[in-house]
Amino acid sequence: MTDRPRSAPMPASLRAGRPVPHPARTVRCPHCAAAPGDRCTTRTGRTRIQRLDPCDARLTAWADHATAVACCTTCQSAPGYDCHHPDGTPAPVHDSRYDEAKGTAA
Repeated sequence: MTDRPRSAPMPASLRAGRPVPHPARTVRCPHCAAAPGDRCTTRTGRTRIQRLDPCDARLTAWADHATAVACCTTCQSAPGYDCHHPDGTPAPVHDSRYDEAKGTAA
């Protein structure tokens, strides 16, 4: 038997392989009401273990959050304005805007 306590911290070598939580988990899920930081749940209240991805409604809420707080470095849209293509037509939220929103949330 070893002398270390049962609640020894996880070694960094094991922790490095764990998946990083999706940034959408920083907002409350409007579909399943999961709190910020918690994983989404199924209709029966169980934690979603099939996929680590949040509910679609939570992804939409995260996109709205990203649009509200971050500038888009791809299309130069200011906070509060939707992303657009170079010709001015509406575009889905660019990945660079999500990256900027991650920086403002931290």
